[in-house]
Amino acid sequence: MAFSVSALCLRALKIYLIVGFFGRCDDSEVLCGAYSPGDIIIGILGSVHSKVKDLQERIDPDKYTCIDFDLIPFVQSLAVFHTIELINDSGFLPGVRLGYQMCDPCVYGTKALQCVEQMLSINGSLPVHASYSEFSAPVKAFLGERYSELSIPVAKFLSLYMIPQISCTSSSPALSDKLRYASFFRVIPSDIHQTKALAKLMKHFQWDWVGVVSIDDDYGKPALEKFLLDSSEEGICVSFQEVLPNYLGSINIEKRIKEVADNIRASSATVVLLILRPELVEMLFKELIKTNTTRIWIASDAWSMARLVMKMKDINKVGDIFGFTFITSNIPGFEDYLQNLTIPPGVRNNYIREYKQIRFNCSSGQQSEHTSSSACNVTDPQEMNDDYLLQAVHLTKAYSQRVAVYALAHAIKELLKCNDTACSGETDFPPWKVKFVITDN
Repeated sequence: MAFSVSALCLRALKIYLIVGFFGRCDDSEVLCGAYSPGDIIIGILGSVHSKVKDLQERIDPDKYTCIDFDLIPFVQSLAVFHTIELINDSGFLPGVRLGYQMCDPCVYGTKALQCVEQMLSINGSLPVHASYSEFSAPVKAFLGERYSELSIPVAKFLSLYMIPQISCTSSSPALSDKLRYASFFRVIPSDIHQTKALAKLMKHFQWDWVGVVSIDDDYGKPALEKFLLDSSEEGICVSFQEVLPNYLGSINIEKRIKEVADNIRASSATVVLLILRPELVEMLFKELIKTNTTRIWIASDAWSMARLVMKMKDINKVGDIFGFTFITSNIPGFEDYLQNLTIPPGVRNNYIREYKQIRFNCSSGQQSEHTSSSACNVTDPQEMNDDYLLQAVHLTKAYSQRVAVYALAHAIKELLKCNDTACSGETDFPPWKVKFVITDN
């Protein structure tokens, strides 16, 4: 089920959202890294870290340790926080305050389910009922996940309760199936549109002999399958198909990258479509740059605007890059927000604290590519700010987060019969009573 990101005022999506009592993770729980109180709690699933440490060696259900801080989902989560704060401060919902709690799935589907279970728990336990018609969940809607691989299991789970889930980036065609994913929605189009556009782009430039490298997950598999059909209809022949593991921590990832790079070099195809995450594209390009391998690269939406790739050393040596992205824009006031990043009183946000430690900590062994050159002159990293996030991340990638939050806010306003001074509607309903009016498939 797809929605245009330009449909800020709910032309594509109208959600009648249920409102209820506060929901929160206990401060002792490490799962919820951010929490802000409110009359309506929105759950946020955001993989601020891109790996689970030692996942291959995991043999018991102990807690997960997440590593590799990722600036793109971090900034996207900041866009959600910023938009919620704007809505609260503007009086858009008179007398009603939006709150949130956020959990980091670390790009791992099982941990995403753990996050949802934790946020739906009441007094530390997830209620089990024969019927959930009276289940008043502490979280009334979920935003996320970034990747289809994670959104799919979460969407199946939330459909049991009919709790709304809105993703800003998960584009797998599978998620359009309302029988399997009854309460899933998104503010971007399905990949069925993207693959058609990719095939037509190739036909336009008469690129009729191409290679494809895709990711082995619920984003890459259906996108590849659909592209093969669309390309065939346009008279485009596929020279080779290569698949890379979906998990960055895979033991064989570097070996597989080299194998794929060798096959690209050996092929006579001068055009290669990459249906991959930015991190995998970076790894592949690094390997190809070693031998000055040049091709015409076609970027899927997952990495077409990734500064991680565009700012790579010697990126100009890989050849020309074409790609598609979604309609987007700048978020008003977001640049100022990022340059004055603070944690408001009464709010807990471990992700902002971690970022500032990464950016402004001078301790030996803790410095990274993101560490400021002036870090060793900083007394308290938590008090510091600069414009680094503006340079490191393409901020328009976060615009769909604003669209999703405002979609929820407009729905709440209509449900609660809000006028300029007050909201008169009831505020405690079970989530299954959420009503959807869909005008775009």
